[in-house]
Amino acid sequence: MPRPDVDAVMSAIDRLLAGAMDEEQMQTAAETMRQLFNGSKACFAGFGPSPEDWASYASNPDPALQERCFGEFAPDFVEVGDALRDIPLGVVYHDHDVFGAEALRSTRVWQEWMRPQDMYGGMACRLAKNGQAFWFFDVQRGREQEGFDAEDVALLEKLYPVLRRVIELRRHIGRVTIQRDEARGALDRIAMGIAILDQDMRIAYANEGADEILADPDSAIGLRQGRLFARQPADQRQLKQLVENTLRSAQDPLAHHQASMILRGEDGSHSLSACAMPAPSSAAQAHTAGKVLIALRRLETATNLVACARQLFDLTDAEAKFASALASGSSVTDAAEAQGVRISTARTHLARIFQKTNTRQQSQLVSLLRNAALPLRPR
Repeated sequence: MPRPDVDAVMSAIDRLLAGAMDEEQMQTAAETMRQLFNGSKACFAGFGPSPEDWASYASNPDPALQERCFGEFAPDFVEVGDALRDIPLGVVYHDHDVFGAEALRSTRVWQEWMRPQDMYGGMACRLAKNGQAFWFFDVQRGREQEGFDAEDVALLEKLYPVLRRVIELRRHIGRVTIQRDEARGALDRIAMGIAILDQDMRIAYANEGADEILADPDSAIGLRQGRLFARQPADQRQLKQLVENTLRSAQDPLAHHQASMILRGEDGSHSLSACAMPAPSSAAQAHTAGKVLIALRRLETATNLVACARQLFDLTDAEAKFASALASGSSVTDAAEAQGVRISTARTHLARIFQKTNTRQQSQLVSLLRNAALPLRPR
């Protein structure tokens, strides 16, 4: 059987590193390893006590069998995986040596999962572990092929540091991706527009709220060739100054600069408030360095005052309805009659509302409630 040359090994390493950086390339990496070892099947797999620990990147995957692997076959794979936990990382093993050829072929895993995929003899090694969870690489040969020999084992041992690094990078990048997606999901739920832009006003990121504002032709702000711009010339000059001041304040935190402004629509309506601050940056968020985070919010009267009052100020349902009636222009007497309560009960409601909203006068309360808005977008 011909042995892989240096070019084949280096090409495989290139594909492995591409898979480490891009999850969509992991299946190609598995296929490259299958070809390198002239196997019938190869895969990188994660295994552990939690379903979140399970993962698989296989050459030529069979979707139906893959689904059964994570479903009805799961208890059988747990039993198989438990037998591998004590094998040291980087030690190459043959599945027949670990389980016994006859014992392995009597299992449901081999009969219903391995045999249909022509997996008649495997060579593998554990790559990384985290508590009870671990990752491994496995390559199989088919029924009509010779088994793996000492040279195959030696090659896999030499590739182990690369394989381990691939999995470590894949796990790290996967965590970062999840955190990024979770952060974006949280920003999309906020009831205001959040955008990140550079010194030239180019948008690097916008949440759903910002996308809606920028796409509205009547909005006070929009996009032109990927750059943020205000529709009123005076506002545009002030907006550019706001961004410049924000970038300058990142260099000199003690300097005082204007951090917010009001942007007005062409007809005076559709006004927005804009609040700017330096985008947070860290080693994990290098793409935000030297950029500005800007929060955009439509200036409009709050809707659904009952829900706002209840959730923002922890009012009871009765208190929230009473507060909403006052914010809508009703007097204490009118609100009491509308709710069918005595005036004494209404005054008790009012006293509790004052306490919970940290207000002292009815005019303060009405002003507060009319500007109240839930911070999350309705779904």
